[in-house]
Amino acid sequence: MKAHRVGAIVLRQAYEARHNLDRVTDALYWPVIDVLLWGFMSVYLGHRDGAKPGVASFLLGTAILWGVFRNFQRDIAVGFLSEVWARNLIGLFSTPLSVSEYVSGLIVINLLKAAAGMVVAGLVAWIFYSFDIFPLLPRLLPHLGVLMVFALAVGILVTGLIFRYSTRIQSLSWSITGLLMPFSCVFYPLDALPRSMRPIALALPTTHAFEGMRLVMSGGPIGLPSLVAGYGLDAVYLALATAAFTRLFHAARSRGLLVKLE
Repeated sequence: MKAHRVGAIVLRQAYEARHNLDRVTDALYWPVIDVLLWGFMSVYLGHRDGAKPGVASFLLGTAILWGVFRNFQRDIAVGFLSEVWARNLIGLFSTPLSVSEYVSGLIVINLLKAAAGMVVAGLVAWIFYSFDIFPLLPRLLPHLGVLMVFALAVGILVTGLIFRYSTRIQSLSWSITGLLMPFSCVFYPLDALPRSMRPIALALPTTHAFEGMRLVMSGGPIGLPSLVAGYGLDAVYLALATAAFTRLFHAARSRGLLVKLE
């Protein structure tokens, strides 16, 4: 793996973001909208009699962190799709650029975009709702890492499926996090789910991440069991996603599908 090739992909994606307002909108606009919507909900709940203390903080904090997960996963897949839309895929892979270098470049640029979105969303929450997530970040980062690794695994899998089955399924880039959200216990604890749904939730790293984050935001310690379970599941899903991507990519290349992607 060559650092200058990874840097070239980062630079190419940065130029794309600079000239395409959709990239800026996806990175900054939607995180802000999420915070505003959940902020209004938290204000409403905060004024209700009998509302538990800290509910507003939980809602705003998890809205910010879910936005980081969603944006990173989506941008991994959309970064690849932008090459397809620009008909630049063959140009890229006709060079010595390897798939691992390309994916590494996408990871770097999209981590920067996700961090920018989190900072902007955090500032909005602080200015409008007096919720400051930044002092909590050092203790939340281990759990945030669980989210990011799983987002990477999901993004790699979706990209592999698009390689193999073309842009007919490109909507998965935006919709798959919506399918995961009800089982991920983002805005409610695991015991709020029906018993029949809990095994699915426990099989997702996102559930363990948000359970641990709620503990931190309530003033508790960093949840080691949640981290162990989250990173353990991450390792399994990342290995499976990488293996699936490699197989799908080689299948697409052997069938000549790379030149047919539109």
